[in-house]
Amino acid sequence: MYTILVVAHVLVSLALIILVLVQHGKGADAGAAFGSGASGTVFGSRGSANF
Repeated sequence: MYTILVVAHVLVSLALIILVLVQHGKGADAGAAFGSGASGTVFGSRGSANF
């Protein structure tokens, strides 16, 4: 029973990782190639310098 539960957790976590990596983010547009993709992050374009 424990082995089945561990295998299920591993499969679900791998599926979530793949699902997140496949998503097309906001900063993946053409503007991201010129440096404006960082403005769509949580901390903004300046990063976490003052956090």
